[in-house]
Amino acid sequence: MIDGTRSRLIESALTLLREEGLDAVTLRAVGETAGLSRMAPYRHFADKTALLAALAARVMSDITQHIATAVLSQGTQEERLRAFYRSYIDYAVRHHEEYRLVFSSVFVARRHPEIEQGIDEIMTALSVDDGTGGPREKAAVAAVLASAHGIAELVTVGDLAHKGISTDDIIDVIVTRATRP
Repeated sequence: MIDGTRSRLIESALTLLREEGLDAVTLRAVGETAGLSRMAPYRHFADKTALLAALAARVMSDITQHIATAVLSQGTQEERLRAFYRSYIDYAVRHHEEYRLVFSSVFVARRHPEIEQGIDEIMTALSVDDGTGGPREKAAVAAVLASAHGIAELVTVGDLAHKGISTDDIIDVIVTRATRP
């Protein structure tokens, strides 16, 4: 029952995050939303950071599935790269609070294996990660993630629309240059 209760608490935290935002996700509010005592979450999470880390891992699983599904449905490297950018940005726009949680400075991937594993799965689907782990591969992964993250941030705050720049045009410029021989 402990695993079931913990999962229920994480799903309740996700509901609060989606409906009321990150500030609403407190241990007591999560217990109440789950239909448990306000103190029940303290039996499963040491503190709010532990709850948010579990929630971030849950969200990273959703992001990974969203992006991998889009990327793996494409054939060529160029199509996969475009699908990656579009799905990454789409998730950030449609699920801004979740995106913000996962990529907050509190949850640096190297300290949270579930988040790092999700990023690795996305890169494998994209076929950027060839398993060699060499400096060029790591640089390619970092460049793809950094550019997608930067575009997503600009889109979510409205800076691109304000300037009349389309997301598809930016993606086109990046992908065209990245896949040019």
